[in-house]
Amino acid sequence: MYKFVDLNERGTYGSFLSNQTIFNDINLDQQLTDETGSFVTLTVEGRGNVKQRIKTTEVPGMDGALEYTNTTYDVREIAVKYKLSDRTNEGFRSRVNRLNGLLRGSKRRLCFTDEDAFYYATLSENTIPEEKKNELICELTFLCSNPYKYGQSHKTIALKKYTWEEYAGQTWRDLIGTYNA
Repeated sequence: MYKFVDLNERGTYGSFLSNQTIFNDINLDQQLTDETGSFVTLTVEGRGNVKQRIKTTEVPGMDGALEYTNTTYDVREIAVKYKLSDRTNEGFRSRVNRLNGLLRGSKRRLCFTDEDAFYYATLSENTIPEEKKNELICELTFLCSNPYKYGQSHKTIALKKYTWEEYAGQTWRDLIGTYNA
């Protein structure tokens, strides 16, 4: 026999898509989801984009322009599309207000569950379309004035000897083991 899926059936509490948004160490998908409504991260745009500032000078009689060698990265914008829903109008408005409260602050950690990296970001805009129903696709735009992506920090060790010959035949494990002793 055939089994059919009810496309209008509401998902269960606690079932999340693979990618979730974490701002200021708060998982928005989990914090704003309960038995009456949800916040669901749909797409993320801008994490891989890089824009450089290239300084040039026009030189009379020269085709093109003279390009300086020192380029710098421009600011980064990250856009997060999300679905916000609730059973009631009052619940929807309350969920929007809670979301806006969680997005306060400047240069806060922004990360996503599909990558072990983070950005320092400030919410520049929360775009919510006309509220005709209690389930809308919206967009958060974050400004990363520092355009770099950060990862986990690594342990740094200081070597006490000054020539390569003194380390001959040793492995990193030997050196770290000696350092930790």
